[in-house]
Amino acid sequence: MHHTFAKIALVLGRILTILILVGIVRQSAWVSAEEISLSRLDSTQNRPKLRPGYVQGDVVSYSYVPNKRWTRQEACGILPYLCEYGLQKHKDGTPLKSYHRENIRRIDMVSRWSTAVMLYPRRRSYRDEIINLMIRCFKNRQLIVLRVYWSPREPDPYSQAVDLLETLWAKRNMVLTSPEGDRATGRQLINNVLMIKLGDEGLGAFGTEGLELIHKKFYDTIKHRVMDGKKPFAHIKAWYNMIGYWNGCYAATQKDLDIHKHRKIPSNAEFIGTDVYQWWGLKWAPFDPYGGGITRAQVQRVVDYWHSHFTGYYPEGLKMEATDKPSPESQNETHAMIGAIELANAQNAMMFFIALSAQIRCTTYTTPIETMDAYYDNLKAGPWVGLSWWHFGDFADMEGAIHYVDKDFRHYTPQHPKGIAYSRQQLDKLHDEFIVSRMRMFEDVVYNQFGHLNLRDGGF
Repeated sequence: MHHTFAKIALVLGRILTILILVGIVRQSAWVSAEEISLSRLDSTQNRPKLRPGYVQGDVVSYSYVPNKRWTRQEACGILPYLCEYGLQKHKDGTPLKSYHRENIRRIDMVSRWSTAVMLYPRRRSYRDEIINLMIRCFKNRQLIVLRVYWSPREPDPYSQAVDLLETLWAKRNMVLTSPEGDRATGRQLINNVLMIKLGDEGLGAFGTEGLELIHKKFYDTIKHRVMDGKKPFAHIKAWYNMIGYWNGCYAATQKDLDIHKHRKIPSNAEFIGTDVYQWWGLKWAPFDPYGGGITRAQVQRVVDYWHSHFTGYYPEGLKMEATDKPSPESQNETHAMIGAIELANAQNAMMFFIALSAQIRCTTYTTPIETMDAYYDNLKAGPWVGLSWWHFGDFADMEGAIHYVDKDFRHYTPQHPKGIAYSRQQLDKLHDEFIVSRMRMFEDVVYNQFGHLNLRDGGF
C-alpha cells in the first residue's frame, strides 16, 4: 500500500512539473493568451502583473507612456506625448495602400523619437490600410492619434472613426496580422488610441457654443458609445487646436471677454492647445540661422527672446490681456491657455501644443534646431502634456521635417528665394543635429520622466 501511494505521488509530481513548464512557455509567447485576455478586461477591473511593455493608464496600452488623463499639477515637468504632425502620405483618388511601404518607413522612422503616431483616416475606404498602419504603431509601442474632423453643418459625425473603431471592436479578440507579419488584437489597437483630433482654429467660425457641440457630438458618438453593454472607447480623448492667443480670439481673462470681445474655449474640452510658430522669415528674421559667419550663440539669443514671449513658463504667473502691445503678458500661450481653461471652467482640459520644425518654400530660412529645443524645454516646464511637430511630410508650400532625415532640404535666402542645394556636408550636419535633438527629447521622456516603465538596456 505504501509503495502504491509513493508511485501515485511520483506521477502527480511529474504532471505538476509539466503543467508549470507549459505555463512558462505560454507566458513567453509574443501574442499570448494572457495578452488577449487582458485586452478583454475593462479598465476598472483588477489585473495580474502586466507583461513587459504594457502600461497602466485609463486602460492598459502597449506604449512607452500611460494613456491617461493628467491634472495640470501632474503635467508640470513632464511631456509624455511626442508626435509628428502630418506623418501619413496619402493622395485623394489614390488607394492609401499604394503608399504602404512609405508609410511604414515613416512610422518606423519617427518611432525612434516619438511616443505617439498620428494617422488620418480621411476616407472610409482607408479603413483596412489604417488598421495595418495601427498594427505597426502597436509593434513600435506608439500610442495612436487619429485626425477626424466634423463641423455642425455636416452629416454623419465622425463616421470614419466610428467605422474604424466598430471594426476593431468586432475583432477585439482576434489576432490581426499586417502584411509585415506584425500582430495585435482589435482591443489592443483600441486601447492604444490616445485621442481624436476634432478640428482646428474654428472658434471664430463656430463660437464657443459651436465648439462645445463639436465636442458633445464626439462624446455621444464615440467616447460614450455602448458596444455589447460596454463603453470600449471611453479612454479616447478629444483634441481641438485653437489659433494663437496673440493672433486669435480665445479669452484668457474676463477682461478679454468684456473689453476685447474674445470668446471662451469650450467648457467640455479635453486636449486643447494652440499652434504658434517661430518662423525665420526671409523678410523679417534678423539673419539666416545657417548663414555664413552666424554663431550658434547669436541664434540662441533670438530663440530665447521669442520663446520668453510665446512659450515660457513663469511659476509666479503672468497677468494676461489680449492687447496689441507685444509682451509676454499679451503673447504667452502657456499662461493664456492656463487662464482660458480656468475662465471656461474646463475641468477635464489638458494642454497640447503644435510646434514648428518645417520651412516654407521661398519664404523662410531653415528652422534651426535651437528653435525646436526651446519649444520642448519650455513646454515641459509648464503644464503641457503633449507636443506635436508641424509638419513632418510636405504640405502645400511647406517642406517638412522629413527632409532633415532624408538629407534633401533646400536653402532659401533673399538672394536665392527659390532655394539652392545645401552641400553634402551641411546636409549631414543638419541631419545629425536634428536626430540628436529629437533623441534628447525622447530619452528625457522615456528614460527620465517615465524611466520606471522603460529600461535603458533595451529591455522593459
